[in-house]
Amino acid sequence: MARYEKYAQILSDLGYDVTPLNGKVPILKGWQDRPDTALDFKKHKNSNIGLVTGGKHNVIAVDIDVSHIGAVAIIKTLSEDLLGSAPERIGNAPKTMFVYRCSEPFKKSKTAIYDINNQDSCVEVLAEGQQFCASGKHPDTKKNYSWPNDNLLEIPPSELTEVTAEDINNFIQTCNTALADYGSIKSKSLNRNNGSTSKYQFAANEQTTEYDKLLAALAYVDNNDLHYDDWVYVGFGICGAVGEDGLDLFHRWSKKSDKYDPTETDRLWNSIGTVTTIGAGSIFHMANQNGFDLQSWDNNLGPDDIDEFAVEGDTEPLPGETDEDGCFTAASVSGPLPEREWLLDQWFPYKTTGMLFGAGGIGKTLLMHQLGNKVALGEPFMGLATKKMPVLLALCEDDELELKRRQLDINTWLGVDDFGTGPDNCYLWPRIGGDNILVTFPNQGEDKAGAFYEHLCRKIIALKKFHNSDEILVILDTAADFFGGNENVRREVNTFVKKYLGSLSVEYNATVILLAHPSLAGLASGTGSSGSTAWENSVRSRAYFARVEDSDELRILSRKKSNYSAIGTDSDIQLIWDSGVMVIPSTPDQFDRLNAVKLKEAILSEIEDAWCKGTPYKSNRSEGRKVKTALPKAFPKEKKGPLLVAFNDLVEGGNIIHIERKGYKVEIGLSKAQTVEM
Repeated sequence: MARYEKYAQILSDLGYDVTPLNGKVPILKGWQDRPDTALDFKKHKNSNIGLVTGGKHNVIAVDIDVSHIGAVAIIKTLSEDLLGSAPERIGNAPKTMFVYRCSEPFKKSKTAIYDINNQDSCVEVLAEGQQFCASGKHPDTKKNYSWPNDNLLEIPPSELTEVTAEDINNFIQTCNTALADYGSIKSKSLNRNNGSTSKYQFAANEQTTEYDKLLAALAYVDNNDLHYDDWVYVGFGICGAVGEDGLDLFHRWSKKSDKYDPTETDRLWNSIGTVTTIGAGSIFHMANQNGFDLQSWDNNLGPDDIDEFAVEGDTEPLPGETDEDGCFTAASVSGPLPEREWLLDQWFPYKTTGMLFGAGGIGKTLLMHQLGNKVALGEPFMGLATKKMPVLLALCEDDELELKRRQLDINTWLGVDDFGTGPDNCYLWPRIGGDNILVTFPNQGEDKAGAFYEHLCRKIIALKKFHNSDEILVILDTAADFFGGNENVRREVNTFVKKYLGSLSVEYNATVILLAHPSLAGLASGTGSSGSTAWENSVRSRAYFARVEDSDELRILSRKKSNYSAIGTDSDIQLIWDSGVMVIPSTPDQFDRLNAVKLKEAILSEIEDAWCKGTPYKSNRSEGRKVKTALPKAFPKEKKGPLLVAFNDLVEGGNIIHIERKGYKVEIGLSKAQTVEM
């Protein structure tokens, strides 16, 4: 049976509006009105099958008309993060398409057109009055269209993922930002109405002008609720009118809108390139429509012009006030000030970069996985307050299946029944086997952002927008997977931590926790550090997670650096592995195991102290301070039997050694753990 005769019938029965195509072009006149002739399946035989978007179910299609593989990957991620999962159709890869339904009737939406590697690139949402090819041969590749994940033949339109018009608009705006990183906007994208005369095609005879004249005109150009394309057009006009000097002017005008984003404004400006067809005349025309009189302008801005255009921060500060570059006087400071905010009270400050060191297999990833769930819920962790926000864990050491197993254990710990009921704002991102480098150092004194850095930024932006949040926690595991430099070179470490991770805090209000393995030296010293001291100096906080050597279950979390809180053993948190998670001991059995470790630590301290004083403990076969009789006197509250058993365990484990004719000394502390070099 021919293609259209068979599959168009199935799609129609599911509830889709079908229409026969020749390649990508509809065969029937008036196909937008869904004529009954489209249902003559036998007549159209082996035609390509088109699906008419819109209709009863408000079917929409996200058409990613982009050939750059990296850009497509970003857009696909944004589609899933902002709109949800959907059937994917591939025709001419890497170009692709996703099918959704809208909660209300929707007209098409489209990004600007970008020149990426000399190819026109854009993302378009097809809606009422449009169609796409669902089955048949692609006219360019001569290969069949494919559905690699969900076959549309098995999904009625009523079961497609539903999105709102606001979701789509947010998605399109975010795509504009993403595409701007790969190419420059083409001004022809602003010529609307299918090539007919655009509302912007005017006054082409005057392209350049004086800065002040353009400033006066822009005071009359309103940008409240402005469409993205209109905003882009004004940017092109300013650039065409005054060139590079127009960036400050573009920022000043853009600030009049509640949507103002300085980063996005810079990105757009940098993508514009050379402008030859848009300039001052276009801006003057828009201003004239709102009352600006170009003919009477006398090169002097009046008070009314300035007041209408001025925004906070345009004027120079008075002496003693905060300067534009952030400099302020001590005299300008007065209280009360907001209290310092913490992601995890006294351990990881909010909107900073912190580090957690721990040997491979110690459980640091599990610990941060638990922290991520608690932060997502805004619940205390280890008895400490957290700050609620979305969470992204980029994890390079475990695959998806293992992360799901771990999440199930965490769900039980949280008191939920299954995987699907965990926090919906905690995202697990398995990155094992991928290119995860955030920065490289190709030449001395030079740093270069890795491809994953932009991917990570796009992910952060998408998640924040999806959850309508101004902040986010980002956990990166491990440093070796993200750092493309030499861990022993101070400058490279500083650049990675302060410039790249730090920018996530500054630009995206991200609190970043970086996981890392300690070096052998850091392990032996008990500091848990690695490589250059720049790791310690560059971050605001650093914690160390270590195993108690004679136990597979007991751990110690210690605070090694905190710029805003105390450090030392008094702040240590002892944890125990139980049922797949790390917990503070709470049952008799857990306390017994923990007390046994505390006793051994006390014995080690006593043995070390005696050795240093020159009165070491001796073996039972030598003269002097015999362990069997002298040690119990140092621990009068402990029973002799368990005390000597613990001592013998330490000897057998190599923690305590006996030196002939001298006595016992401590060789290895309990907190020493095996490590893997970063």
